[in-house]
Amino acid sequence: MENVERSMTRERLLRTGAAGALGLTAAGRLAQRALAAETAGVTLNWLTWSDHYFPNQLQKRGGAGWDISSEDALWVPKFYKEGLIEAFDIKSIAVSKQLYSVALHIPFWKAGSNQMGYPFGWSSLPIYYNPKHVKTKPTSYHALLDKKYKKKIVLENQPTDIMAMGGLATGAKQPYNMTTGEISRAKQWIKSLKPNVLKLVSQNTEVIRALTDESAWLTVENIGTDARVRDAKGPLIKVAIPKEGLRGWMDAEMMLKGSKHKDAFPKFINSMEQAPWIAKNFLANGRPLFNEKAYKILVNTGHKERADKFFYNHPETPLSMVLKGPSSNEQAYIDAFNEVFGA
Repeated sequence: MENVERSMTRERLLRTGAAGALGLTAAGRLAQRALAAETAGVTLNWLTWSDHYFPNQLQKRGGAGWDISSEDALWVPKFYKEGLIEAFDIKSIAVSKQLYSVALHIPFWKAGSNQMGYPFGWSSLPIYYNPKHVKTKPTSYHALLDKKYKKKIVLENQPTDIMAMGGLATGAKQPYNMTTGEISRAKQWIKSLKPNVLKLVSQNTEVIRALTDESAWLTVENIGTDARVRDAKGPLIKVAIPKEGLRGWMDAEMMLKGSKHKDAFPKFINSMEQAPWIAKNFLANGRPLFNEKAYKILVNTGHKERADKFFYNHPETPLSMVLKGPSSNEQAYIDAFNEVFGA
């Protein structure tokens, strides 16, 4: 099987049934993380991030055509409301017994007795910095605007989330549901941020690479970024919690309503989400995951200190964060972002 990470056009997304009623905004989110695996004329379409899988997990699955999507927090019920995904009986998937109980009872992921998505992982998004170059701990988002950091910040290319960060920085009450005035202030903040942004990237692996080779000195990224840079033989990276507050995410694997292979979804999840893989995924990518059995494996194999440092055993934490999600005025967020970074 050949695994290829690539961008997808909006037309291709529409043909696979992944964009649907959410239109260009959601298609843009999805297009940044499209994975296609093709073999013997059968295509597996999985809209995901690079830290959700290891290549050999896919290679060993053969040529079945699963059509699934990974999505953050409050985007999951948005997809359900728009009719793009189908809820399912999570207890019918054997591997779900390995999950923390809290992951099975996330209220905004429930559709009656069914589940909108299979819980995968979560993280807050603190500031990470290289103390060799950043001498003052950046305990505010406004520290990112310092002219000393011109072209030294790398961020994931997620327009709504970058606008929400600007909202937090400028005192918005609800960063993902800002008023017109709050959007304007957030836009001015990201306009001040832009000169310091080296690049916007599609995957967090590119963030790690930039911090490791020291082309970037700062980022706002997932828990465990410091350990990932250290594992890559990079410099010391430290973490700072901005006084304005933290955003965060918790993500799930969703079954697309347009899939022709819905019967394969449980088999796919049951294979991909087994504890040994999840434990390995945590060690590779740092942020916590919802598989409790994997935590026990980490403890029993000498990784308890690392798991506890990154809050693996506190799966309830993301429920108290400002979670990623769609805005009630999504187009205004996108327009403001594009007027800054598209210029």
